[in-house]
Amino acid sequence: MTPSIGNTASHVYIFGYQSMLASGSLATTIGAHAGGEDYLPARLHGYRRTWNAVRDFGDNPRKRYVHTADWRVAGRVAFANLSVAAGAAVNGVCHRVAVGQLDELDFREQGYKRMQVDASLAFYPGYALEAGLACYTYIDPQPDPRAAPVSRAYYDMGRRGAEAVGRHTPGFAADYLASTEPPRELVEDLVFVFFGADGRHLWLLDETDSSLVLLLRFAQPQFAASADAAPELARPITPALAWLDLRQRRPASDVHHRIPGEMARLLAGEADGEENPEALANSPFWLCRLTATQEAALSSDSLRSLAADPDLWVRRAAQLRQGNDS
Repeated sequence: MTPSIGNTASHVYIFGYQSMLASGSLATTIGAHAGGEDYLPARLHGYRRTWNAVRDFGDNPRKRYVHTADWRVAGRVAFANLSVAAGAAVNGVCHRVAVGQLDELDFREQGYKRMQVDASLAFYPGYALEAGLACYTYIDPQPDPRAAPVSRAYYDMGRRGAEAVGRHTPGFAADYLASTEPPRELVEDLVFVFFGADGRHLWLLDETDSSLVLLLRFAQPQFAASADAAPELARPITPALAWLDLRQRRPASDVHHRIPGEMARLLAGEADGEENPEALANSPFWLCRLTATQEAALSSDSLRSLAADPDLWVRRAAQLRQGNDS
């Protein structure tokens, strides 16, 4: 269970030690918060940064990592965690957030447990918690010791964030590296895709700058909304077809490394000799087939086929469409 807040304060702090080190990452979840991008750099004693928070995205209903070569869904992927280490200390930043936003953060950090840690914090010179406010962090209580790949983009998100903090806090970047176990396997070809809180938006997280790419907006919510989607919609957004636009990516050598060229041509409606949406419905790429479920001109035969698709997301979207059309 996630611990409840035992006082009446309207705000708490969250100690972020990997993705929350990146500028804009927290705002993707909760929008603008008190202090904007302000943070308090600190060390948490008794822990090291490790990579044993493992998630299997094979059948996840809302999140997935995909391999960029073919957008095949990845299985087990490892994320940062805090592991107990006597005499050690791991650095990170404390963000001040409203108590009412903790549910959204808990949803973001599924699989982690929110734990109070303010008694074990030591701050870099010139920084301190506001009196009376608690500080929490997220730790996976069931670490997986088996090797699993770490996305290079996710790893760099924290490392570069630490370097940015270090420009104003001497020694922070060096402390990040010293308090981090090297990942056993870094992979270059993963990107993160997720459904937004309102169930209608499918996003790709551009981990280089924490912006969001809008891949698809659904006519029918794919599940009940879990929280206010305003924070997502307030972030810099790139509409998918503009991002994929072949006219902006010629010559062919300039095709974005995260998007297979054939998939881009289908999504942009430029598949040679084929007509959308039927070309989308018969695509080997799940994102194309998912896009087809939203096309008004899709044939009933194709919709029936998509409703039995091997991919959970495609199947769900087509079945919802069938229910609305009946």
